[in-house]
Amino acid sequence: MKSLICLFLFSLTSLCAVAQRVMPNIDLPPESPYDPDRPPPSFHKQNRERLLSMLPDSSIAIFFANDLKVRNNDVDFLFRQSNSLLYLTGLYEEPNAALILSKFQMPFRNTATTELMFVQPRNALMETWTGRRLGPEGAMQKLGLNAAMVIDSLRPYLFETLLKTYRANIKRVFLSYPAKDYADSDGDLARLVKTIDEELRKDKSLIIQNASPLLGQLRQVKHPIEIEMIQKATDATVAAHLEAIKSCEPNMYEYELAAVAEYVFKKKGCEYTAYPSIVGAGENSVILHYNTTRKKMLDGELVLMDMGGEYHGYATDVTRTIPVNGKFSPEQKLIYDLVLAAQDSAIAQCKPGNSFRAPHQKAVEVIAEGLLKLGLIQDKSDYRRYFMHGTSHSVGLDVHDPNMAILQAGQVFTVEPGIYIAEGSPCERKWWNIGVRLEDMVLVTENGARVMSAALPRKTEEIEALMNEKGIGNIPIK
Repeated sequence: MKSLICLFLFSLTSLCAVAQRVMPNIDLPPESPYDPDRPPPSFHKQNRERLLSMLPDSSIAIFFANDLKVRNNDVDFLFRQSNSLLYLTGLYEEPNAALILSKFQMPFRNTATTELMFVQPRNALMETWTGRRLGPEGAMQKLGLNAAMVIDSLRPYLFETLLKTYRANIKRVFLSYPAKDYADSDGDLARLVKTIDEELRKDKSLIIQNASPLLGQLRQVKHPIEIEMIQKATDATVAAHLEAIKSCEPNMYEYELAAVAEYVFKKKGCEYTAYPSIVGAGENSVILHYNTTRKKMLDGELVLMDMGGEYHGYATDVTRTIPVNGKFSPEQKLIYDLVLAAQDSAIAQCKPGNSFRAPHQKAVEVIAEGLLKLGLIQDKSDYRRYFMHGTSHSVGLDVHDPNMAILQAGQVFTVEPGIYIAEGSPCERKWWNIGVRLEDMVLVTENGARVMSAALPRKTEEIEALMNEKGIGNIPIK
């Protein structure tokens, strides 16, 4: 890697003139050449139009790409686009980009527009090293945008054109960028964003607002295209869990099951995991977001697997809990069946018009009653000792997407009750280190709930039967 970087730096200083000269001979990259099932430009155009209709008069909104983030030394993390730019433009692979949406007509060349994209310029040398770029012309042709310029034009265009010549038209600026990410970043775009933010706030007559709540409103109810993407992510995740369940056996390591699932994610076309895989056995099954995955899984333990893939930007979130040796103990089965009953009751509440909290309230009711009957608690209000999280969260471009107060058809979310009995809990030792969570993806329809991950077994006898089979994780690797 370092030798490549050194060669790159030498090439960059010696070949710039050549790069400019050969640039016209490089064709524009075709639209989604490898992923023709990505949401089409018309979907993103509709999203821009919907957002524009929500903006108040005399306002503009600015949306930024994610920046590249250093993993260590000269190695970056794999790039993931910001949700706002992905949702509004369909720009997947490129950092260093921004979008302005305006309630009034902005100047562009010899015409005017309400949308203006800023992207990296075409550069033959850089494209040889890091991949083809769209450039402004490609952004218009391939993404269906009305207007585009190079990213270096953003600051002068904003301050020397819009806020100077058209200042009377602008009373309010909406900004959307991942502030936590940029706060500690020193990338080129991060520095540009910080500069723009600081300069805008110097004008005390400008109202600066966060654009994220507007986008959140748009993203609550999913378009059929989005539901299709989430279903593809879910189908890949179901296949991954099936192979992990079949592969599990005593003395494997937690990371082996995670590796099985993550291989299947990739095999099924997912670009990323939707979140770091959670695979916790024994004492780790009671840690909600455990992701170290280094423990050897022992005979008699449960292993909780919370793993999901991300397909074309859209997440999914599925959890299963299984016995490492393929057979639930009596105590494990009692807790598992109680969580399953809570999940079934909660899913029945997933219908239009119900409160978003209705599934959780029903799950709490079932779990509290069950824990009381098992003697694990002495009062129903003590259920929080063993069930300490909410039952649902929306899923979309984020694995925790914006929620709705009242359920509507088209909303996608999880139903995931759980019981976690840590070692040292005030109950008999036989219950210790039993952690069970069941999580499925649910689409609210006009007729009630459709479980998007229904192909993945949930009942104890189904899981035990599945574990009698062999999975891809059982193939010896020399």
